[in-house]
Amino acid sequence: MNLNTFGGNIKGGDYEVLITHGNAVMQEDVTFDTLVVKGILQTSVCRGRRIVMDGGILNSSGEIAADCLSGHGRICAQERICSRRIAFIGDMETASQITVEEAIHVKGSVDAESVNASTIRITGHANIKGSAESNKLEIKPIRTAMFERFGMNEYLEPSNIQRINATNVVLCNTNCQKIDAGYVALSGHTRVERVIYEGDLKLDRSSRVRLIEHRWDMDEDEDGELQRKVA
Repeated sequence: MNLNTFGGNIKGGDYEVLITHGNAVMQEDVTFDTLVVKGILQTSVCRGRRIVMDGGILNSSGEIAADCLSGHGRICAQERICSRRIAFIGDMETASQITVEEAIHVKGSVDAESVNASTIRITGHANIKGSAESNKLEIKPIRTAMFERFGMNEYLEPSNIQRINATNVVLCNTNCQKIDAGYVALSGHTRVERVIYEGDLKLDRSSRVRLIEHRWDMDEDEDGELQRKVA
């Protein structure tokens, strides 16, 4: 069945298309093929095939799980956010982890305990308190004077990540404690305490790494000896 609601309680059931406006509360036993959030939606758990944010706010006291999460707005969960792929514009926040099978592309802000995806691309601001694990990881700020003009100071601050484990890492204006990767490129006043890399490390003049360690090819060095350099 389909439902286009303008507020109130959304009763349990299996919905093909569920569109929410205004202030709505979704019961835990709701399942859906497509959920479109245009207003403010409160839920204890949100599970379905597809979630489309259409300028709305999705607040969950539990987890948010969908095959595809897209659109623009604000998403906040107390437990994990998991999906096969995410393409989102806006603010995404969870007190737990973000787990994505394929790619997560966010233009806006991401605040999470950890992020795990095949590809991670965040344009804006990231605050990852634990680890980020990925094949390809890229974090860069949004270049616009709008943030300073409208007092959106959080977007002007450097992104923060505790640890990164990836194949390719590209960071701009980011603070990080440790990077373990093959290829690393740092720019835009990025600060890293420790970098372990196998292939290539590139830094612009504004970026700094306190400890650089080059991992030799394991076939050439059975002990996996590291070449260390203090920058």
